[in-house]
Amino acid sequence: MLKYEYLEKTDDGLAFAYYPEGNKNAPGKVVVTEKGRGRVVEESADDFGKRYAFHAIKGIDTAQKAGTVAWY
Repeated sequence: MLKYEYLEKTDDGLAFAYYPEGNKNAPGKVVVTEKGRGRVVEESADDFGKRYAFHAIKGIDTAQKAGTVAWY
């Protein structure tokens, strides 16, 4: 599970902070495009192997300013 918050619009998409397991002390940053693609800008210290970043890119609802992505 991760929580996310909208940061800003960039030249190539929308930037979001993501927080693995909701940990606000270990943010990461991704940019998500309107076509569901994205890239990792900054990996979270709690995100070994970019697993949370991958889920953030695929699961963030760009119509929302904040939210949660869960998987099992």
